[in-house]
Amino acid sequence: MHDFKRLLFLCLLVFGVLSISSCSKSKGSTQDINSVVIGAEKVMKSWDLDFEKNDVQIYPLSNNDDLLISNVQHMDFLGSNAVLFDNRIHQILIFNSSYELIKRIESKGEGPGEFKFLECFFVDKEKNEIVVYDSRLFKFLTYDAKGQFIKEKKVEYFARDLFKVGDKWLINNAWSDDKSNPYQIFVADENFEIFNKLKVQDKSIVSTIANPASFIETDANDIIFYEPLSDTVYQLNSSFDKLTPFLLFDFQGLEYTEDLLYSSRIREFIDKVGRGKYKGWVRGLLINSDDMLFQFYETNGSKKLENVMALYQAEQLKLFSQFTIGGGLKVFYPKLIKDGRYYSVLSSEVIENFREEGLEEKNLSLRVSELIKNAKNNGYTYIVSFKL
Repeated sequence: MHDFKRLLFLCLLVFGVLSISSCSKSKGSTQDINSVVIGAEKVMKSWDLDFEKNDVQIYPLSNNDDLLISNVQHMDFLGSNAVLFDNRIHQILIFNSSYELIKRIESKGEGPGEFKFLECFFVDKEKNEIVVYDSRLFKFLTYDAKGQFIKEKKVEYFARDLFKVGDKWLINNAWSDDKSNPYQIFVADENFEIFNKLKVQDKSIVSTIANPASFIETDANDIIFYEPLSDTVYQLNSSFDKLTPFLLFDFQGLEYTEDLLYSSRIREFIDKVGRGKYKGWVRGLLINSDDMLFQFYETNGSKKLENVMALYQAEQLKLFSQFTIGGGLKVFYPKLIKDGRYYSVLSSEVIENFREEGLEEKNLSLRVSELIKNAKNNGYTYIVSFKL
């Protein structure tokens, strides 16, 4: 009996040790950073979306004679309204469910409700409001869903991008007079008063000359943030006081060098890239459930840069230079994902350039040929949505 108890004790002890070891490995594995290796895969010239397979839908935005839509940097939906941010002409355009223009908020001046230079915007679906930031006057302006001015708040900091979760604002700040490492994320209250600052890794100093880095909310309600001129994707914890690296885009041959420091000019940075061994950096990221669509610049060790898009789906990587529809009409990198669909904007300016280059004489589908014809006659800009 004594031997049996002794044997039972030893068995329980071994089981306990194994359990602790297993848990430790499990915890350790969650700290590992997943990576997507981008190597020598062949880059297709274009991915021509199939109207049936990719369920391509095209919606013309009703324009009037004095409305010009140029470069739509971001778009979102507020209820049944579509909200477009044109960062070249610095205007916010609001269209109803029939895609008819109901409000144009444009750069006018420095008075209440007026702005000079739109840097970023956010559609607050909980409050049914649109918030924009003017980087010349350093102020946030709030409008209702119909574009009527509500209030404004002047601040003393720069905002490159903003995102709201509950009653907290996440603000991407990347600006400094002294060229020190300014890159950080501000956490602010509903009145844009900062109460916390998050810093990412040191190499993020190159991000100060990038396009806005988007905050992304996934299906699992995780908040994701990436560095535009880097290779790392971060996850913000629920308290918004810590950034944890969780995804790495592993460019083949990637190596950060000492001369990749803060620069006030993008060309200066590109020159440094050409002299170093830096092979690429991410410029856009969209997450749709388990799929990732991202955009990056690739360099072969010279000043020449190649714009590449990649779809990472079912652990497979598909690289291509651009999206097209109907046999050759270019569609820009999507602006957002909604209900599993990707949304892009095809502006009248892009279509006009397409026509001037004589590309419309290509073997385009009848549907796209009619689209170009209508755009020519009516000055249409289109919202294009599709599935991947």
